[in-house]
Amino acid sequence: MAPQKPFARSVLLNDYTIIGSQIKVAKKKPKARNSSKPSLRRKNGTLNVAIRARSELMQISAKHNSLNSPLLRLPGEIRNKIWNYAVGYHQINISHSSYGRSSPIVSSCEVRPLYTNANLRTFIRPTFQLYKVCRQMYVETSAMIYMLNTFGFKGSGTFDRWIKKRAIGQRRLINSVDIPYEYMRLYRGGFRKLFREKLPNIKRIGVDMLVPYFSQHLGEDSLEMAKQRVIDFIKEKEGECVKVGWHTSMVGSPLTY
Repeated sequence: MAPQKPFARSVLLNDYTIIGSQIKVAKKKPKARNSSKPSLRRKNGTLNVAIRARSELMQISAKHNSLNSPLLRLPGEIRNKIWNYAVGYHQINISHSSYGRSSPIVSSCEVRPLYTNANLRTFIRPTFQLYKVCRQMYVETSAMIYMLNTFGFKGSGTFDRWIKKRAIGQRRLINSVDIPYEYMRLYRGGFRKLFREKLPNIKRIGVDMLVPYFSQHLGEDSLEMAKQRVIDFIKEKEGECVKVGWHTSMVGSPLTY
């Protein structure tokens, strides 16, 4: 009788242990997470950078910031004003592009002042990297990027992908968006969820001016009447507290805020 070949362990059993010669399998128990160590992320998807107030690390960080950083030792009210000017009140227009079906999608954004009376010649485009400098700056500025800016999107696909990649903690911070024309058509047709389901604290929804323009009844009403119908529709769906603004396109300026 020919000798039997040694048993070759299947790669499918990497998560199991072999007991005795009868090759019984028992699934390994997952390692329990050490609850004494803080998680790097909160349940809402945002980073957890909290330090215990009485910990040695907090004392070292506070002392270092107060002695070595002229910016961080300023009063909190002054720092907040600086952060507002640095990362807030911008129109951030996001676009996704690809050179083919098999090519990766490349994200890019155009940033400009939110208010049209700003001097574009002296405008310095922010990089929104301030929150990466240190733990304290992350705590004080990361939420402002979403709360104080208006986000516009080139096409419904761009908006869908961008929202899908945002953690729930980030989506809860977004207050103002400019919606593409084709996305608003899907929304009004019932093919997209309510904005308050995706963005629970939304306060302003910007609508492309093409929406009321193509919604006019031929020879029956004016553009203002068509705009009012759009406003009434959105407020009925999203609530009276939501403000409806207007924008021309991603390359144009918002007409209202």
